[in-house]
Amino acid sequence: MSILIEEKDVTAVNLAVELEQAVIGHVLDEDKSIYVTEDGWFPFWIRIQESAGYVTFKTYTNFKKSTSHLQRLELCNELNAKNYLVTSCVKDDHLLFDYILNYRDGLLRETFIRSCRQFARNLEKGLELVDPENDFVLPPGKIEPEDEETP
Repeated sequence: MSILIEEKDVTAVNLAVELEQAVIGHVLDEDKSIYVTEDGWFPFWIRIQESAGYVTFKTYTNFKKSTSHLQRLELCNELNAKNYLVTSCVKDDHLLFDYILNYRDGLLRETFIRSCRQFARNLEKGLELVDPENDFVLPPGKIEPEDEETP
């Protein structure tokens, strides 16, 4: 049976409750964002943009210092061309990812939970497709040591 979360009830607290019921690891931050920390998933943030009626999913990872700006842009373009549901962009040393879920007139609980799972999985699949050996992008949460020299 589908459960509709009414538009007025789409809040960070209520979405955190839905994640709790689905047994998905997360932290509800003071700024009303949700940081999804489920084991085995690419970690990401969920925020609500009330004025637009969107639930946004966002995350990032770091590029290796040895990658050129052109390599970063080419990888990002390839991700955007081959990975549905997720868009990516380059900002400095970061590869940013996002997805927007419209909740006007309400949001089905199942759609929200499925979107969380799919967002995390699409990031993994997309990076496996365009950078399987991590030649350009570091795994989530990893940074290169400051003293490591670039070739």
